[in-house]
Amino acid sequence: MPSKSRDRHLAKNAERRRQERTRAKRSKQAALGVGGVIAAVLLILLGIGILTRNSDQQQAAATPSVSTPPGASGPTQTGIVSPQANPAPKVACGAEVPAAASEPKPQFDRAPTPDEVLKKNTTYTAVVQTSCGTITIELDDKASPQSVANFVFLAEQGYYDGQFVTRVVDSIDVVQAGGSTETGGPGYTIPDELTGKEHYAPGTVAMANGGPNTGGSQFFLITGPEGANLDGNPNYTIFGQVTEGLDVAKQINALMPVQDGSYDGPPTEAVYIEQVTIERKKTPAPSPSPTG
Repeated sequence: MPSKSRDRHLAKNAERRRQERTRAKRSKQAALGVGGVIAAVLLILLGIGILTRNSDQQQAAATPSVSTPPGASGPTQTGIVSPQANPAPKVACGAEVPAAASEPKPQFDRAPTPDEVLKKNTTYTAVVQTSCGTITIELDDKASPQSVANFVFLAEQGYYDGQFVTRVVDSIDVVQAGGSTETGGPGYTIPDELTGKEHYAPGTVAMANGGPNTGGSQFFLITGPEGANLDGNPNYTIFGQVTEGLDVAKQINALMPVQDGSYDGPPTEAVYIEQVTIERKKTPAPSPSPTG
C-alpha cells in the first residue's frame, strides 16, 4: 500500500476512534446526569418522608392521649365544684389553710353502688385529719352499705380534702362538714338507710340531708349527750362511729360565740378537713354453718 494512502487510512481510523470515545463519554455523562437527577429526586422524597414522619411523631407527642379513666364502669365525672371562700379570717387551733382548699372538687353523674366500692370480708376506717387534730371513724357498711360506699368513694376522689366545717350546733352537739349545699354537692343524691330506731349517741356519724333521700356529701358528728334530742326525729342515716378523736370533735363544737340561748351556725374560727384517708382491713371469712 502506498504510504500516502496508508497514512490517510490510519488518520481516518484514528478520527473514527476519537469520535467513538467522544460519543461514549457523552453517553456516560448523560447517564450520570439522569442518575444524579433520579438520586436527587429520591433524596428529596426521602427527606419529605422523614420530615413528615417526624412531624407526625411530634404532633402525636404533643397531643395528649385519651385513655379510659379508672373505674370506667363506675360513676363518670361530669363537672367540678369551685372552691369556697374562707369561712373565717382565722384558722382554728393554730393551723393554716390547707392547699387542697383552693382545689375544685369533682361532680359525678350518679352515686357509686356498694358493689362498685366495697369488698367482702373487709372493714373500713376513715382517718379524718382536721385543723384541730385527727378523728378516726369506724364505718358500718353492714348497716348502711350505700352511705359507706358513697363516703369511701368521695374520700378517695379527694372530695373532702380542703373542705371546711360548715356548722356547729350546741343544742344537739353537732359538728357538720362535707361541703356546702350551695355548690351543688357531688352532683347526685343517695337514698336514706333508716330503721326508725336510730339513736344519736356521742360519737355517732350520720348523713346530713335536706329531706328524705337527699343525702350527698355532707355528714355530721355527735359530740355529746344533746345528740339524743334527734332520736325523736330519726331521719339521718347512721354510717359510722368515732373510735378516736372525739375530744377533737368536741373542741370544734365549742368554737361558737358566747351568747345566751342556742347557737347554730359556722364556727367562729375556720376548721378544715385537711385530708380523709380510708383504711381497709381484711377480716376472716365467716365459718360455714354446721349441718345437722
